[in-house]
Amino acid sequence: MLKKFGMINCKPRSVLLLVGISLSSNDRLDTEKGKEEMKRVLYQEAPGSLIWLQVVTRLDLSFAVNLLSCFATNPERAYWKAMKHTMAYVKGTTEYGIAYHHRSNLQPVGFTDSDFANDKDI
Repeated sequence: MLKKFGMINCKPRSVLLLVGISLSSNDRLDTEKGKEEMKRVLYQEAPGSLIWLQVVTRLDLSFAVNLLSCFATNPERAYWKAMKHTMAYVKGTTEYGIAYHHRSNLQPVGFTDSDFANDKDI
């Protein structure tokens, strides 16, 4: 996946998304140059690659994949920057995953964010 998006030599990250990130569907490209720039980016294919990883073994990617997938129809540079950061996180955490054991005493724990992770579109 990293090779496909030109991220094979990226600096690995240990944080899934940039701290304080706040993306909104109201963020739009305001220049023709910016729109042309984003046409060359494979933004719409990136969430699909991350979804595959998330479904198979990387549940830690769920929030970022959901957030970044919302902007696939009209990507903006800020969204692409966040997507690249998430891919760098994948590179830095290749040893992460889910291991299932036959005799484990699994106790699922769930968490919620009462402000919907500062989502401006809700």
